[in-house]
Amino acid sequence: MFQKLFARVFMASLAAFAPVLACGASAQTAEDFYKTHTQLNMVVPTAAGGGYDTYARLLAKHMSKYIPGRPTIVTSNMPGGGGIVAANYLYNIAPKDGTMMAILDRGSPTAPLLYAGESKAQFEAVKFSWIGSAMSETGMGVIASGAPATTIEGVKKTEVFFGATGPETDPAMNARLLNDLLGTKIRVINGYKGQPEEFLAVEKGEIHGLFMSGWSGPGRAYVREQMAKGQMKLLVQMSATPDPQHSDTPTILEIVKAEDRPIVELLLARLALGRPFVAPPGVPADRLEVLRKAFRQALEDPELLAEATAQKLAIAPTWGAQAQEMIGKMYATKPDDLERIRKIVRVAP
Repeated sequence: MFQKLFARVFMASLAAFAPVLACGASAQTAEDFYKTHTQLNMVVPTAAGGGYDTYARLLAKHMSKYIPGRPTIVTSNMPGGGGIVAANYLYNIAPKDGTMMAILDRGSPTAPLLYAGESKAQFEAVKFSWIGSAMSETGMGVIASGAPATTIEGVKKTEVFFGATGPETDPAMNARLLNDLLGTKIRVINGYKGQPEEFLAVEKGEIHGLFMSGWSGPGRAYVREQMAKGQMKLLVQMSATPDPQHSDTPTILEIVKAEDRPIVELLLARLALGRPFVAPPGVPADRLEVLRKAFRQALEDPELLAEATAQKLAIAPTWGAQAQEMIGKMYATKPDDLERIRKIVRVAP
């Protein structure tokens, strides 16, 4: 009898103290949490040495200074599937406590949207914890001055050849986009290793031009040098906002029909995401706020900006809440517009 009475009293006491114990367990602040974690991890969706890897290592170095306890941020490369492997890992496997983050390939977040059942993505992009983007990219169509046509109107009448690394890349997709919406005659030659090889092919006359999916850094400097020599011209700006130094070159939004603007805006938004940094879904709000604040402070740090300049890395940030809103708008695209976009981006077998 005594044992049963003691058990009932014990259980009642435990029940009474449970809310207090739970409150104490959950009372740990984000600052306390990070002070007890000496290492955080950042996943990179490409091999070492590329642009994403360089941005990731730069941010890892400087974000650490602005996180309580100054934990070391270790970067690890997880290439594969055009960035999908890393995105799937972050969403489904990585811890969701604020100790793991990643830089995503800018095409990954919209892969499920654009390719639907053909995509190997296993995530809902809107549920990622968006930290921000280090660089909001714009695109540019460039063409040799000696090409048979050097304007949009001319390319509607005369076939020109553009280079690309592969049919599923943004440059190849941009050609399909212009051909579909404007009636241009751009034929894409795939298989180039990268932009330097494509530029060399233009110089040799093998191709007439290319779409640059990132109008920054060495590529932009090269094109401007060629323009100064009279060797290259700009065909179209793949951007909602024109480069102020080239306001005489039309943006894609200025030359498409009004009903086609939603299609173009969605595809341009991929560029606007630029170099996106995210954490897994479900990261506690206060810890996400710490990461967002550290990200912002790092990108405003004179030391980071000096290093970025030395490495020819452009910095034009998009902050976390804004990036979260951008991806939400992309996934709110009307079904009719989305179906047409999928027809455009789909690569013919």
